[in-house]
Order: sequence, then C-alpha cells, then structure tokens
Amino acid sequence: MTSLCLHFSTYAQRTVGTTRATVGTKNLTFFIDKVTVNETVVYRDGIATASQINSEIDRLSGLGGGVIKFNPGTYTLGQINLKSNIRIEIGNNVKFIIDRSGGNNTLFNLGRNSSTNQAVISNVEIIGASESSSTWFEIDLSNFAPLETATPFKVAYVKNFAISRFIITDNYTLNPSVFLVADSKFLGRDSSGRLNYDLSTFNRIPMQGVVKNAKATGIGTGYALVQPFSGKRIYMENLEGEQGITVRLEPGSGKANDDLNLTSNQKMGSIDDIYIKNVSNKLGFCALFIKPHSKICNNIYATDLYAENSLSTLYIASASLLPQSRRGKFTNATFENITFKQTITNTVSNGTNNLVASNYPADTGIEGLRFMTELARQKLVTVRNSRSPKPGVYSLIIKDAGGQRYKTHPIAPIMFTAKFSQNTIGNITGRYNVNIPNESAITVQGGAFSGDKVVYRNEARVITTGASDDDYIYE
Repeated sequence: MTSLCLHFSTYAQRTVGTTRATVGTKNLTFFIDKVTVNETVVYRDGIATASQINSEIDRLSGLGGGVIKFNPGTYTLGQINLKSNIRIEIGNNVKFIIDRSGGNNTLFNLGRNSSTNQAVISNVEIIGASESSSTWFEIDLSNFAPLETATPFKVAYVKNFAISRFIITDNYTLNPSVFLVADSKFLGRDSSGRLNYDLSTFNRIPMQGVVKNAKATGIGTGYALVQPFSGKRIYMENLEGEQGITVRLEPGSGKANDDLNLTSNQKMGSIDDIYIKNVSNKLGFCALFIKPHSKICNNIYATDLYAENSLSTLYIASASLLPQSRRGKFTNATFENITFKQTITNTVSNGTNNLVASNYPADTGIEGLRFMTELARQKLVTVRNSRSPKPGVYSLIIKDAGGQRYKTHPIAPIMFTAKFSQNTIGNITGRYNVNIPNESAITVQGGAFSGDKVVYRNEARVITTGASDDDYIYE
C-alpha cells in the first residue's frame, strides 16, 4: 500500500446526521448515521487508484464499518463501489475526475450490479468536510464532450444513504449527476440490439436517502442534478442548478421499449414519499420537473422552489405513453412557495436571421415551444415565410448548449401540462391534478415577466399558425 494511504483506529466523524420530515400524513426518517468507525483510511495529494480504494472499502466493510477520507488534491479515479457501513469524507479543495479508461463513465456506485442480484447495501454516506459551499468537493466532467454519458453518482439497491456538499462541473453530458435507479438485472441484447432487463427486478431500488447541499453547472437540457428513476423515502434539500433541470422526478425514459415502464405493476420501481426543499435553477428548463410515464407516484411534497431566467420554476408533465392504458400519474402531491424571476426581456428580432441567443436564456424541448408568446411565434413565422423554400420551423430556433434541444424565453412560474385547464383535468388518461399555490401566492420578481403565472395544456399553440394545437392537447 502506498505510503500516502494512512490507517487510523479512530477519526472525528462528519455526517449529515439524522434527517426527518413530514410528507403528507407521514412522519418519515430519511437517514440515520449508523456507520461504526472501526478504522479510517486517508488518501492525500491526489495519489490513489480505484483498485486500492475498492480493496479498502471491502476490508473496512468486512470489519463492520469505517471511513475513507480524501485530503486535498485532484484524484483521477475509475468506478468506486460503495459497500455497507462505509462513509466517504472528502476534504476542502478536493477535485475528482472520472478515469474513462475501459469505457468507464461512473465515479461513485452505490448498489448497482446489473449482472447479479446482490444483497442490498446499507448505511452509506459521501460527505464533504466543509459546510461552506465555496469549499465543497468538485467532480469535474470537462473530460467528457457534450452528449457523452457521465454519471458522478449512481445510486441503486441501497438503503439508508446520504450524499452531500459537492459541486458538479458538467459539460452538457447525458445522465443526471445523481442518478437513482433500480438495480435491475441485465439479460443482454435482443436481435435488434435492444437492451433487455428482468422485469421482476425493478423493485430493487434506492430507499431512505438524502441528497443535499449541492450545485451543478452546465446541465444538459434533458437531464438534471438529481433524478430518481425509482426511489422511496428520498429527501432533497438545498440544490442549485444552472441550465437543464435541477431535480427531475421521472421514472425511466418513457420510450416504447423502456423496461422500467413495461412492468405490469405500476408501483414497481415508482417514486414515493419524497421531500424537496430549497431547489433553484438559473438559465435552464426548471427547478423541479415531474412526469410519471407508466408509474403511480405517490406522496410528494416540495417547497421553496426558485427559478431565474429559466423556462419555468415547476413543470408538471403529463404521461404520454401509448397505449393510454399504460399511463400513470402523481397522487397526493403538494408544491408550495414558488418564485419565478425574469430579468432578460423577450426581445425577438435581430433583423435578419433567427432569435437572439442572449435574449433567449431558457432551455426547452419541443413541448415548451408550444407555449411561446405571440411575439416570439410571429418572429418565427415572419422569418420562415421570408425564405424560399420555407425552412423547417425548428431549424430557425437556436439550439441549447448541448445541441440537442432549444433556447427560448421564460414562459411561466408553473407549466401544468398534466391538466387541461385551471378548472378541468381533462378526460385523457395520463392527466392528473396536484396541489399548487393560488396565483396570488406565486412570487414573480425581476420586472421583465408579464404572462400568466400558470399555463395549462389547452393553451398550447401550433407555432406556424397560432391555432390551438389539438393534436398535442388531446394526444
């Protein structure tokens, strides 16, 4: 063992500590520090390998518990596999870079082994040493190009876990930074190359966990700082995102061949008992996005949501799977204390070409473009009609930083596309209602926003005509 890996019998403990909150009618415990520190192993000056660290984790877990500590330095590491009763303590001025050799794209792995049905791991924590955000540890993804896959934290079949005090310097990569997934068993590829999983294993999910005190920059539009595909009893607090989405409650991708959403039981691998507090987003899609796909997701509470020059603060999306009988919903879900700040005005003309990038700070997919202001729509129509042959409308809209989706102006504090109108859910399967504040209780700041505080699905318009977009509204 390198001389820079030091062993101690005792070490001062750091932990987020016992975390409790009320969600709906449930008084829930999300994390309890149960790590017994029989020994502490210290790495310093960036000198360590994943192989060394994983060996020490196995040994300490076998002893009944211990701490792995990283002192200041830049560490380039392959996948670190956490085991039961282990705490990772990370000092000030520590940076991690993911070692990509062999195709690796994950740094910390908590309970994910797709080839075997391993036992659940329990009592795991990863924590930065300092409460000050200026000295949280960093995971730098600049060695990944936009749209490459990178996963700083993969969280799967683990119970009683906490991750806190970190910064993600992203580069518009694919995958959420903290990705909560089922430890589903991989069965291989079929003749068409599609990935297949054992549908009976999607109940092996993250349970009883905390993600708090974190921020990310350069988030890809379709991705997030934190996203549970699956998870039960998860607490999220003090999370800040720049671009993309900060917290995304969305089980799976929702594509036709998405195995998670092919399970016959709509509760298998769902998202339940979630507490969210103090989540913000700037120059992106939204602070909080929810979409159920085929799952019945239940008992969600979120408060103190903030967005600045983003598309929205809270985006409540409808299930859109086909056939409609597969579609799920969110139940017993409450969202409070919504703030929306817009300081960049909706200037739309640069005289010749498409929209002005600096005046279109928000990220969106095609759905968000259906709710553009009439001013923005008319600009697009004017430019399109001035050309022969007429270009496709979407080719005129500036792409986001990842080049996969679009830039537009802020739309509204709440985008409620899971509901037909303020007074009507609608009779399409996949629509649902959640509890949102009265419009008088939604805070708008910055002086530039003048639209409705909540927009509903029936307000969608065809970009080129301005007519009601019935194909979308009633899909």
